[in-house]
Amino acid sequence: MKTKVVYIVIVLITSMAPKAFSQSPDLLFSNDLIQIYKSRALAMDETIYDATTDFEKLRETEETDECKVDYSFYYNPLSLVGAYYSYEFGEGGVVACGVPGSSLGIRTIDLKSKKETALTDIFEEKSILNALKSDKWIQGIGKENHIDFSGYHNLKDLITAINKLGYAEFKPSSFAILRYSEEKNEVAVRFVGKAYVGFNHNQHLQLGLTLVPKPNFKDELLNKTEFVLGKFKNGLTTQRGQNGG
Repeated sequence: MKTKVVYIVIVLITSMAPKAFSQSPDLLFSNDLIQIYKSRALAMDETIYDATTDFEKLRETEETDECKVDYSFYYNPLSLVGAYYSYEFGEGGVVACGVPGSSLGIRTIDLKSKKETALTDIFEEKSILNALKSDKWIQGIGKENHIDFSGYHNLKDLITAINKLGYAEFKPSSFAILRYSEEKNEVAVRFVGKAYVGFNHNQHLQLGLTLVPKPNFKDELLNKTEFVLGKFKNGLTTQRGQNGG
């Protein structure tokens, strides 16, 4: 009897051992919709982004014997609420004996459709317009350029007008969730533009907005918030918008 008991215990331990080491050491987060690693992410087995693949593609097209590719790509998770995933992406270095440069941005996508998600898809447009028009930085550039933004009544036209001034390039999907107040039914959002700083380099221009979620998204915020801005390392700040708001 003792021999049988020992044998059974050994079999159980052996069969359980691989499960304890089944996760990749660079896995940051995983659920039924997405697997997020340090440099790549997959949604339902479809690649969303992959920094290694980006580099290999660039090297294949640009590298020569005389000019090596000294370049890198990166991706950082920002927030995940339900199927809405926001992440930071960036790249920089030297390509084909050129001058150094960098670029970066923020993107929010719907993991189910794989399409970009605009602010107006999940927030009340009136609250977005009010928040942008009340933002100190936006008020400042409006005053500086003698532009009254109060006359804009849809987000697309307002963002186009702001972008035309050349301070930064904003996109409707360039945002991340910071926190949700159920009591006030308000969401703290970071709306982020890409600002050119010279010498072929760019940086984030970050605005802090307080928005009202649409009813369906309110349920996601209450019951399906997986993580918000600040959980993982990134190039944004969880403080008030660094340029007002």
